[in-house]
Amino acid sequence: MLEAGQIYSAQRAQRDASGWTGNAPTSKLLLSLEFRDDGGRNLMKTCCLCSNLASGGPEWDRPLFESQNFVVLPSLGSLVEGWLMIVPKEHYISMGALPVELADEMLSVKTNLTSQLRKTYGDLCAFEHGPGDAERRVGCGVDHAHLHVVPIAFNLAEAVASFLPSDASWVKGGWEHCKAAFSEGKDYLYLEQPIGNGRIAVHDSIGSQVFRKAIAAHIGIPEQFNWREYPRNEVVSRTIRCVHRIVDNKPEHLQGAEGLA
Repeated sequence: MLEAGQIYSAQRAQRDASGWTGNAPTSKLLLSLEFRDDGGRNLMKTCCLCSNLASGGPEWDRPLFESQNFVVLPSLGSLVEGWLMIVPKEHYISMGALPVELADEMLSVKTNLTSQLRKTYGDLCAFEHGPGDAERRVGCGVDHAHLHVVPIAFNLAEAVASFLPSDASWVKGGWEHCKAAFSEGKDYLYLEQPIGNGRIAVHDSIGSQVFRKAIAAHIGIPEQFNWREYPRNEVVSRTIRCVHRIVDNKPEHLQGAEGLA
């Protein structure tokens, strides 16, 4: 829980020619106040993920794994079992907004997580709806960075094509390309399939939850793409139970969260 001695300050953004140097982009949403939790982390008062990470919450907001600066959470609205998210403990609006010093840790968490999940679920992909600023449609209403890791075998780039603007296109890219898009205030989609083979699409008219729409349509439940309307708690619970089983031999870079072992 938050203490009375929380430190409040107006959050400031700094963009320059070399890229992002602040914690989050300037926007009317982020003019609200920042706070620090008991661990000294910079969190955003208006962010649901920040609030739940600080105070605990329902099972889909309880970390299954954690590293120094990241947690792995189950995803509310999971369309398939095994759907997880890599989330920074501090408030960043997208993975492209991460400071350089956190990028290697995020990539290490992703590598270790996917190596564990692959043993149980087989083929995986990773994707992000990356907003260039707050309250963008592409952000799906959660302006806190979260990289989805999802067990699917079909070609997601092909499946999502009909949900994208007609002039959107994919180019080969990695985290540094996400960072470049964010530093210019541009929205992007990021996809790795297979893991380690990244591509990015940058566009100013990306809709909401497009990857989720593509997955839902492909598996025959197109009406259930929206995680708010269809939380699919039973799938989330199955994922949590499965992860509990596979963390008996935890990799060095992924430590089980408190209460998991």
